Amino acid sequence: MKMLRKFWRNETGSIPIEGIYASLLLLGWLAVAFQISDAFRTRLLASQASYAVGDLISREQNAIGPTYVTGLKKVFDFITHVPNSNYTWMRVTLVSCSAVSNTDNCDGTTKIFSLVSSYSTAESNGIHKHTQATINLDADRIPVMAAGDMAVIVETSMRYYPIFGIGDRAFRTGGSTAFTTMGLSERLRFSNFVVTRPRGPRTVWDDAK
Repeated sequence: MKMLRKFWRNETGSIPIEGIYASLLLLGWLAVAFQISDAFRTRLLASQASYAVGDLISREQNAIGPTYVTGLKKVFDFITHVPNSNYTWMRVTLVSCSAVSNTDNCDGTTKIFSLVSSYSTAESNGIHKHTQATINLDADRIPVMAAGDMAVIVETSMRYYPIFGIGDRAFRTGGSTAFTTMGLSERLRFSNFVVTRPRGPRTVWDDAK
């Protein structure tokens, strides 16, 4: 017991060794802080790029098509600084509110939105263009539209990889059972759903453009 009390009250130590421990903890904290800050920065860039693309389409006075959307994806990739174009995909959809049968507003429930056209840059990877059925499923994400009006929906998705590889670290107390994971997931995606209204004439879709 006397030895235990003596050890408890002992305040001697080695400054160099303690300095090394403190430096490692500080460097680790800085790496994690930088990683999280970079993740938020990338998410902001993805949002800004999505709104920029939506704004470009809303100002377009000529017809748009697959080639035009592919070019917009290059703009999105440039703004977000992605190292590989396969990290992102984009889907552009035109919807309208019919004024033929009645002049009620479209809210997706009492009166559904009408699909005009849709195109996806990742059709071969399972990200298909919208159909009337899938648009109905996303109706709650589309603002109420007046009869005769139309809107452009820009959907983007960007895969994010942590710089320092701190994602998906499993916490185990023994054996192979993982109780939880910590860090930023390496399967993290930043997705955006942007709805804009044409600023001029109605946006026209042309498969040849």
